[in-house]
Amino acid sequence: MSSYIVGHLPEDQGPVTSIYKEVRKVPFSYTSKKNEAELAAEGSYVYVIVKEKVDRKNIFKLAYSYKCTECFRKAGGKWLGKFDYKNTVEYEKDGELKLLDPPLAITDSDFISWYKTKALGMRVIPAEYESVLKAMLV
Repeated sequence: MSSYIVGHLPEDQGPVTSIYKEVRKVPFSYTSKKNEAELAAEGSYVYVIVKEKVDRKNIFKLAYSYKCTECFRKAGGKWLGKFDYKNTVEYEKDGELKLLDPPLAITDSDFISWYKTKALGMRVIPAEYESVLKAMLV
């Protein structure tokens, strides 16, 4: 089963740490990619990345990961006025949340090169790059 990566957009939700209270209750992420959102909801792990700018340099950080088991499309609109789908965890299921507070900088240069070349939105993460993120959660 594939795992997925998605970016947290501070301009839409504020700093990632500001949503940690909600995430601790029920992990979630947003996307507008239908296929990826639906496939992720079949029990895949979702890794949430945040990009920060420090002295004109982009720093990518791992914020949290969870096991996704549900995908919702908002009736009559979009989540946060922008996203078509919300991935989350079914009621009373273990989302296997792993949260980094504060988020941890990703230093693997191969991962960063791969991540920077990909289109925005949720996408499948290759196994070799997932192992980089898994190692950060230990």
